[in-house]
Amino acid sequence: MLSMLDPSPLVSSGLLIGQLATKLPTWLTPLWVLSIGLVAGALLLAVVLALFWGLSLTPLGKIADSRRGGKVASLVVGLVLTVGMWVLFLPQGGEHRRMLVLPIAALGLGLGFAIVYGVWHRTRSELRSIFSEGVIPYLLGTAAVFSVVGLASTPVVKEPREILGSVWQVNLFGDGTETVIRQLEPAPADLANPDSAAFQKVPLDYVMFNVSELTVESDKTIIIADGETPGKFNMPPVRVNAGEPIRYLREEREAPPLPFDPDSVYMQNREIDPATVKLTFVTRPTIPEAASIPLVAISFFLVMMGYITLRQAAPRLAAVAHATAKSEMAQPLYLLLIAIGIFGILLFSILPFNTLGEDIRLMKDSCVTLIMVLGMVQAVWSAGTSVSEEIEGRTALTVLSKPIGRGPFLIGKYVGIMLTVLVLFVILSAVFLVVLSYKPIYDARESSNEMPVWQVSHEELMTSIPALILYFMETMAIGGIAVALATRLPLLANFVVCFVIYVIGNLTAPLVRSTAGENELVGFFGKLIAVVVPNLNTFNVQSAVDAGNPIPPIYLAGAFTYLFFFSIMILMLALLMFEDRDLA
Repeated sequence: MLSMLDPSPLVSSGLLIGQLATKLPTWLTPLWVLSIGLVAGALLLAVVLALFWGLSLTPLGKIADSRRGGKVASLVVGLVLTVGMWVLFLPQGGEHRRMLVLPIAALGLGLGFAIVYGVWHRTRSELRSIFSEGVIPYLLGTAAVFSVVGLASTPVVKEPREILGSVWQVNLFGDGTETVIRQLEPAPADLANPDSAAFQKVPLDYVMFNVSELTVESDKTIIIADGETPGKFNMPPVRVNAGEPIRYLREEREAPPLPFDPDSVYMQNREIDPATVKLTFVTRPTIPEAASIPLVAISFFLVMMGYITLRQAAPRLAAVAHATAKSEMAQPLYLLLIAIGIFGILLFSILPFNTLGEDIRLMKDSCVTLIMVLGMVQAVWSAGTSVSEEIEGRTALTVLSKPIGRGPFLIGKYVGIMLTVLVLFVILSAVFLVVLSYKPIYDARESSNEMPVWQVSHEELMTSIPALILYFMETMAIGGIAVALATRLPLLANFVVCFVIYVIGNLTAPLVRSTAGENELVGFFGKLIAVVVPNLNTFNVQSAVDAGNPIPPIYLAGAFTYLFFFSIMILMLALLMFEDRDLA
């Protein structure tokens, strides 16, 4: 009877529920934010495809019936979009804006082809097969599972309405900094008392709720108020001394120096010379993490539209890519690599690195490196089985006997291999992000530290995604080399050469730096290696991941530019090696 009245089980249950109530919001809120981005991307895709569906019923739907006409129309639309985005985005790049030239051009031309072939009447009739064949079901399935996990956690998410409300405050076209300069008339020279100087209405346009930081500086002493006379003041006047700027930070929850209504800004110049007032507004969302929602939505939309455009604009190349991806993903090795990746990610999440608080960074570095290595293994293996073995087994001769040239055949093989690797990256990255979101909680529990807020987990996720993108680019570079070598070398030799190139390529930049100041012969060989071997160190961000530093978007643009030119070079070399290869 006493045991039935023992309250200890109830106490234990209450403690367990309390711990879950503390952990779940921190763990699941970042996943919910990314899920909202995926759902928004899917809705954006649906709206655009519905618009294309309607336009395909008009004469615009027949432009792509002519192969030449479709390409010319796509280039014209793409050039117009490219010039428009150059005007919009290049000024935001600062001194590194030249790195944005090629990525913007690629995006603009890609959107041009997407628009022309998106409104094509054949695309309307083939939408069902597009979304049910190839790699699209795997990508959509992974995104759907991730979204379901995230959206199912809505009841425990912290501040969901505030997060969604902050999305409308996100500025995707700049860093949110705006500088405004206004001139104030001087006070009359014969004015005996500066306090009696007139208040001048200053036209401004801002939303104070969106301003996270404000700096006001003037070369003359001024007074800021919200009325033209003291009797109409609703806020205490703010004095700005000459050469002494004042700064407002939203997070400090102090009263801003400007009124909330931008139409009621008045300033008084207390000196007999004209005053120049400089106001610097920094606009950020109330919850800055909401900026990841439109970024994820746009990325999802571009990936889906990119695949649709490739399939419709280059059907023969896409057919080869589709067959290659389908064949390679059906291999036992593919499932084995995914299983190894999932097991490794789970193992690294609980493995104690004993680094005195740096376990998260080492876990991130280990997981993204594991995903990249598995992707490279798959790329080289697929190049050997789908290119080298098909050439040796005379299967390629059968394919080339159809109206498919050697160029589309080889490039299609490369695209199919990289689509296979993309699916592997997406699946493992989804598992990695779910585990990484829980890692700060796990480490806090193990070290008996205070439970972190959900923003900590979100920051870990958003600093890891650029690293995964860069490592996928590096895998694309190795995949191109593997395809080129597969035209001449068997699988085992391909693995060995790619491994050597990978090791030397990651040492290229340090090797060139180490030869500086040495004798001319050493310097010559160092630079020769840098020319012959790709500089894979461009994609290696291990130091940034270990230090916890964010990877700026401009760096991704520079890495894309390098990958673009390297891919063209290696694929041209592959075509030269394949052109005179005897297939009979």
